[in-house]
Amino acid sequence: MSEMYEFQDGNGNRYIIKSDLIEYIPIKPSQSSSGLYDGGDYTKKEISKLQFNKISSVLVEAIKNDTCHIKNRVKMSGRIVVLEGDNKNSYILNPYSEERDNIERKLREIIEK
Repeated sequence: MSEMYEFQDGNGNRYIIKSDLIEYIPIKPSQSSSGLYDGGDYTKKEISKLQFNKISSVLVEAIKNDTCHIKNRVKMSGRIVVLEGDNKNSYILNPYSEERDNIERKLREIIEK
């Protein structure tokens, strides 16, 4: 199991996921391609082992399914970064993939609870 995951959603908002906490780092209008999009409020909260297991299983599923991977980050694509010790692996998800949608839905559920 990974020490830490980072996920960038289709809008560029970042989620840092550790075994005991999740951090949501939204983009601001000045950072968005439109100059208008606002990702909302920064959030950092503790999560349960069950919540971590649920989100990590969705991330691992997307990593394993390389048919949803693309080579370059494009608008609305997702990006998973896995950090294990000194190793860093990155996976870019097709903007129209079910895997990206599932990850974003699960992360929103956890952040909004």
